[in-house]
Amino acid sequence: MHRVDKQDPILTMWTALDKLLGSNNLSGNRTMLSSISTRPLALVALLTVLTSLALPDSSFAGGHNKAPKTKKPVQLDPTLRSDITGTVLITGANRGIGLQLATNYAKRGWTVIATARKPKKADDLNALAKAHENVSVEYMDLLDHKGIDKLANKLKDIPIDVLLNNAAMLGDPAEQDFGTLDYKLMQQIYAVNTVGTMKMSEAFFEHVAASEQKKIVAITSLQASIGAMREPLIPFYKMSKTALNMGMKSTSKRVKRKKVTVALISPGAVDTRMMNSALDHAGVKGNFLITPQESAEAVINIIDQYNLKMTGTFMSHRGDVIPW
Repeated sequence: MHRVDKQDPILTMWTALDKLLGSNNLSGNRTMLSSISTRPLALVALLTVLTSLALPDSSFAGGHNKAPKTKKPVQLDPTLRSDITGTVLITGANRGIGLQLATNYAKRGWTVIATARKPKKADDLNALAKAHENVSVEYMDLLDHKGIDKLANKLKDIPIDVLLNNAAMLGDPAEQDFGTLDYKLMQQIYAVNTVGTMKMSEAFFEHVAASEQKKIVAITSLQASIGAMREPLIPFYKMSKTALNMGMKSTSKRVKRKKVTVALISPGAVDTRMMNSALDHAGVKGNFLITPQESAEAVINIIDQYNLKMTGTFMSHRGDVIPW
């Protein structure tokens, strides 16, 4: 007969089963216990029962456990405008999507802090500031971390509802072709698109946390999606945006406890100088591009709807989720 002691694993499992079933009859089942210990199939059966009882979501023949609930797909409306206003800081606001983001926010009545690497030469942005007293222009270069800290200190008493990280660089597409890769360019693209944006998010975090809306937004790209990749062009740019997505996703986990939302949004294929440079290199006509105004309108509407439950989700300008 099998000897049972305090260290016996069979006894340990049997005790657990006895408690779960509420039989209170362990002492009267030592014969069965001995039988189980010498019969592998019986032991497997005991383990199966224990597992089924310990896991409330598991099911077996004859069970009536409910199937796990499936999450509804996230879908936002890119045409849905809101009456929300606040303070937004936009990087790279001197042209393209950034300029239209600043223009759109200004017309909606937001306080707009628009940044540029060369503010004195940002004619269109300065004209916008002249026409709208709620727009101010500041120097910002994502490669200048001391400059980022300086502006953060200058604005230390200003809560920022939306930190809109729009600034980015593409680099020469020809220098990103395999076989003639320019690694110095690669480092620069990473320094701007990934490191610079992470630095901005960290430097202005307290400004965002002190606001009502508490949103950090990274303008990323469909090109960052590994699952959606179709062609091998501009790998440096793609890699930098993929790395940015990981950085911001990680940040979203870190700052959620402070009720700060981190949004990752692709602005779509937009008719900008940067996009046309990539298309020219690929020999593709840009007749499918949307205008910067259309992109800015959709992006702002998506930002308005983006909430803490969605934090870290990779969204398109159309309001649907993009695969990583």
